[in-house]
Amino acid sequence: MTFSRKQLYLFISFISLIKIGFLLAFNPAMEYYEDHDIAVNLMHTGEFYLDWDGVRNHTFQFPVYPFLISLLYSLFGIKTLAVSLFHILLNTLSAFMLAKIFSFFWRLFSLPPHFEQHKNVVIFGSVLLFCIHPGIAYYAIYKVHPFSLDLFMLLLPLFLTSYYFSGPNNWKLLLLFLCASLAVLTRATLLVSLLPFLTIIWRQRGLTRAVLAFSGLALTVSIVCAPWLFRNYQQDHILGFASLSGKELWKGSLQASEGSNYLVDGRDCYQILTKKEKDSLVQMTVAGQDAFYKDLYKKNLRTNPLRQVKLYFVKLKNFWLFRSLLGNEYGPRARYFLPFYVTGYLLILLLSLYGAYRIGRKSLFLFQIPVVLSLGQSLFYVETRHRMITEPLLIFIALLGCLFILCRERNQVKENP
Repeated sequence: MTFSRKQLYLFISFISLIKIGFLLAFNPAMEYYEDHDIAVNLMHTGEFYLDWDGVRNHTFQFPVYPFLISLLYSLFGIKTLAVSLFHILLNTLSAFMLAKIFSFFWRLFSLPPHFEQHKNVVIFGSVLLFCIHPGIAYYAIYKVHPFSLDLFMLLLPLFLTSYYFSGPNNWKLLLLFLCASLAVLTRATLLVSLLPFLTIIWRQRGLTRAVLAFSGLALTVSIVCAPWLFRNYQQDHILGFASLSGKELWKGSLQASEGSNYLVDGRDCYQILTKKEKDSLVQMTVAGQDAFYKDLYKKNLRTNPLRQVKLYFVKLKNFWLFRSLLGNEYGPRARYFLPFYVTGYLLILLLSLYGAYRIGRKSLFLFQIPVVLSLGQSLFYVETRHRMITEPLLIFIALLGCLFILCRERNQVKENP
C-alpha cells in the first residue's frame, strides 16, 4: 500500500477539521496559565507584565507567545476558542512540516535500498500518530499554554534546514537564522533544533564551514534578541530572556519534588517555602526575587552536592520516563487516559532506541535533539511536556525500528521456507 503526498495533506486537514468541529460543538473550558494574564495586561495597557509574588514583573515570560495571544484577544475578544483554534492551526502546520522533515532525514539516514518502497507508509504513519497524539491535542484544546507554539518553533528550524539543503543559498540561510532567533525568543532550549543543521554542515562541508555557520547563527540570534534583553535589563535589571532562571534552578534542586513543579505528596513546590520566606518575597524587586531563588538553589547545592548529582539523574530519568505523580495537575478525565499514553509512549521509546541502533550513527542527526534537550533541561526542572515536543521525532525513528524488524522477519522466512 502506498500513499501520495496529496492524500497525506488531505488526511492532516481532515483530522484538523475534526478537532475544530469538536471545539465548535462543545467549546471546552481552557485552563489559564500566566501567559494569559500577561496577554490580557498587554491588550488593556500596552504593557508586558504580570503581578507575581507581590511585585509587578515585566520579565516573567519569553515574549512571543504572550504577544501572539494578546493579538488574538485584541482581534476576537478574550475568548479561549480563538486560542484553541490558533493552537490547532499551529499543530496543522507542524504536521505539514513533519512530512518534509521526515522525508529529508530518510535520505540522510542512508537506509537499505529495499526500504524505499515503504517510505510513504512510514512517513504517513508518523504524521498520523502525531495528528492523533493525545497529549499534544490536550494541550492544544484545553490549555492557554505555549506548548503548541514551542512544538511548532522546534520543528520550524528543522523544516528550514531541509529546505536549505534542498538547494542552498544565502537567503534560505538567513531565513533559517531569523526563525531560529524567534525560536529562542519563544523558549531558549529550542536552540537544540539547530543541531542537525550544524552537524550536517560539519559532516558535508568541514569544520571551517561549520564554525562560520555557527558564527553567523550566533550573530543573527544576538542581533534579533538584543532589544528584548536590553528591555529586560531596563525594566527589571534582569540579565537574560526572563526572570525565571533562579526559580527553575531552585525547583529542580528540590529532592521532595523529584525536580518537578510538584512535591511527591502532591502539593505545589512553593509549599516548601516558609512563611517568613514568602513574606520576604513581596518586599523584593524582580531581580531580588531571582537572586533569592538562586541563593536557595546554591544552598541546596552546597549542603549536599552528591544529592544534587543523584537528583540530576532522577530528572534525566523523569524526562525519558515519568515522575511518580504523573498527571496530578490534570483533571480526572485526563488522568483516566494516562495509562494508555504511558503504554504507547514506552513502546515508542523502545522501538525508537532499536531504530536508532539499527540506523547507526547517522540516527544522531535527528536523535540528538531529544538527547541534548534532556541533558540541558535536567539542569533545571523537568515535566513530561518538556519531552513531549520531541515525541514526533521519536515516533518516526520508532516506525523505522518497526520496519527493520518486519524486513528482518521477512528475510528469515525467505531464507527458511
